[in-house]
Amino acid sequence: MTVPAGSTWFCLKAKPRQEGVAAQNLRSLGGIDIVFPRLRRTRRGHDKNKVVVEPLFPGYLFVRFDPEELQGSVRSTRGVLHLVTREGKAVDVEQSVIDEMLALGPDGILSMLDEELKVGAKVRVIRGIFTGSEGEVVRLHEPQKRIAVLLALLGSAQSVEMPLDDVEGLAEES
Repeated sequence: MTVPAGSTWFCLKAKPRQEGVAAQNLRSLGGIDIVFPRLRRTRRGHDKNKVVVEPLFPGYLFVRFDPEELQGSVRSTRGVLHLVTREGKAVDVEQSVIDEMLALGPDGILSMLDEELKVGAKVRVIRGIFTGSEGEVVRLHEPQKRIAVLLALLGSAQSVEMPLDDVEGLAEES
């Protein structure tokens, strides 16, 4: 059963780290459209990088259903904490906001994976005293997770070594 197109979208608060459980259980109820946007990113760890998929809005889902028919069922669904309300009334979410989230794709996953940096790649410093500076990778020191970046400092190009986590790759211009 699909919810009528004119129905209202609501924001739902899930129990801590149970957004996926709530989404799965809500789908099994039927008569509910769910938008559960997520983010695929690289989590940097001590010994290696790991690709993870996490909620884009931790603790929240967006649902569309007939409140007269299903509000009690939705509130008592495993993983659901409550509907987001203001002055005792469920808060409506604008369709344009939902459309933006649906534009992420059929799975609702925004991919923000780090690309492997290579010598010659353009980077921006995101931490430390050179924050905001842009330069070019001149050396990678993989075992120590360090990088040497050629930066324009005091009117000349200088190679500066820093932790790999202190830079982000820049998109190459076409």
